Amino acid sequence: MKDYPALKKECQTNSDFTARIIDEFLVYYAADKDKLGKEADLRLGSYRHISADMDKSWLNMLKSQYIVHRVMKAGGLIHKYVNHAAISRMPEEDRDWLRKQAETPWKFSFSRILDSPEKDFYSMEDLFTGEEYLLYSTGISHILAQQGEMETWFNLIGYNGACWQTFGSISGFQSFSADDIFFFATELNPMIASEEELLADVAKNPVPYMMLFARSNYPLTVHEGEVLELIIFGIEEQEVPVASMEKDFLVDQVASVYRIRLKDWEGKPHFAAAYYDSEERFLQVTAMTQRGYAVLAEALRKHRLPVEEEADIYLRPAMLTATEELLKREIELMPYELLFEKEDPEVEEELEKLNAFIGLALPDLNAGKEPDVERLAAQVGLDLEANRDAIQQIFAEFHKKTKK
Repeated sequence: MKDYPALKKECQTNSDFTARIIDEFLVYYAADKDKLGKEADLRLGSYRHISADMDKSWLNMLKSQYIVHRVMKAGGLIHKYVNHAAISRMPEEDRDWLRKQAETPWKFSFSRILDSPEKDFYSMEDLFTGEEYLLYSTGISHILAQQGEMETWFNLIGYNGACWQTFGSISGFQSFSADDIFFFATELNPMIASEEELLADVAKNPVPYMMLFARSNYPLTVHEGEVLELIIFGIEEQEVPVASMEKDFLVDQVASVYRIRLKDWEGKPHFAAAYYDSEERFLQVTAMTQRGYAVLAEALRKHRLPVEEEADIYLRPAMLTATEELLKREIELMPYELLFEKEDPEVEEELEKLNAFIGLALPDLNAGKEPDVERLAAQVGLDLEANRDAIQQIFAEFHKKTKK
């Protein structure tokens, strides 16, 4: 059993060292000596379209966090600094503390909370290494008290000899999963093919991942008890016996592309459908819920199609929106679906309701008021939970335009 009162005192002493040596000296020393301040400004400036709406104090914290990571990470500048004259002039206990910190590199960690054995202490699991570690963070406690549970945390952490502690900005994501983070990383850097490569990319330049905080309040989208996420599995060089499948599936065709759906699973919330390009011999299996994908995959396997239980992509709508905004480009993962969009009356009806909803919300938006979204959605018969992400994005775009 850990002596948490004693451990807390040790953490607080470590925080005092951090404030005195890192915050008040090393950040400025590194910013000047190795031009890390300018480097941080350049990298943060690449995301000015996102950071422009951030509080300036938060941006300054991100800048400091970037600089400290460059100094204290594995292979960081701390190994060069410990022998510099400015360091040698420090009190002996400060030099000893800094040398001990250099022995265990600081790192960024995407993690989740497993347990909280004591106030401000958290048993964490790194989402990409599986490592479990004890973390002390009053900042996490504050966020939990103010905002509630978070699915994923993104923190810069350093080791104090007994447990890890957070440094700088603390990012809690309400709806981003490990799959979402991996998707973002591969869109950011298509060369990433493994979790190890993802972590190496974060260590090389954490700024894009820091920017995810700007979209961290996107809520988890749930409809009729189902978590909505874009699930995709693809098979190349595949022959699909479309003609023999028509007795079990709803099959329609546009040019060389067939859409293959299961009755009762083709509509919301599942939207389970497979698309077969007969010219390219490519099969794409898609769904918006894990249950929808599982049922469709099993039905396709009965026709000897090698659809695996685990899909290639699991992506929540919030992360798709965040990735498009951060990288300033549209991402089309289901190009075949576009061929059939106009033929889907349910989708058209939902779009008409959404347009009517926006029309009713405009007077309040123009007057600087927050619309009563529940009342307006009920008025036009719009499924609010299924369209909440789209509504938030439309409102955000409206507010951005009115500020200009």
